[in-house]
Amino acid sequence: MEYKDIAKVNDEMPKIDIKGKDYVDVASRIQAFRKLMPNGSIEVNIETLENGVVTMSATIRDEEGKVLAKDYAQEKENSSFINRTSFIENCSTSATGRALGLIGIGSTTSIASADEVQNA
Repeated sequence: MEYKDIAKVNDEMPKIDIKGKDYVDVASRIQAFRKLMPNGSIEVNIETLENGVVTMSATIRDEEGKVLAKDYAQEKENSSFINRTSFIENCSTSATGRALGLIGIGSTTSIASADEVQNA
């Protein structure tokens, strides 16, 4: 995967304007990763889950299993409407979006995804 390939998929991704900045949702980042690296992997793990707070990591690997990026996210149960029923899923999505952003996918202006910014 070369920079020019990442730049091309970034240009193709739909952007959401939030407070004057362009953000890309995680679903679009995942689709771009699959386009660039169909046999790469995204691994998400719960690091801690205590007292209604979950911390998760997402690791992005290339087709040979080499780690390209790893990042973390944390969510608190009941802290938002979506977190009342889906704080673990929301955290997984955030960690994945952040890790893909570290590679450069969907992160032309920010590592945070549209989902993270809207929920903040």
